[in-house]
Amino acid sequence: MPFSGVAFVLVVLLGGCTSYSGTTANQVRQWAAQSDVTYNNSILVQDVDHLQRSIAARDLKKITTNCDGLAYDTGTAYGNLPTPDNTLTNELNDAYQRFFAAGNGCSQAGSVDSPRVGRALRDSSKGLRLLAIATRHLDRDGVR
Repeated sequence: MPFSGVAFVLVVLLGGCTSYSGTTANQVRQWAAQSDVTYNNSILVQDVDHLQRSIAARDLKKITTNCDGLAYDTGTAYGNLPTPDNTLTNELNDAYQRFFAAGNGCSQAGSVDSPRVGRALRDSSKGLRLLAIATRHLDRDGVR
């Protein structure tokens, strides 16, 4: 399920299409209650952990399997965008793009030493840092 740059941009542009009530923080809480965002994000964190462990173990089969899982789970999380807050949508989008690049890039790695594996490690680590920013935003809005 590859994502194009166009698809990611469309999410940001469609951000105001769903109606929620109250303040932006209240709207985000309403969206989060329907989207499973905290659960989906926790799955992505677990996926990255599994990927990192499989790379450390130098197990190519587990690496490619974990990469496939990361790409798939990113698609699930991405499907909940946009949020009612364009800034939050952009923050989650940035993290999800990195996770998808990591998963999609290394799922076809031919060896543990493939440059795809190294890029996946860097992209997934960057995704975690970006997800932490979005998580702080969710916390500020009262999403737990």
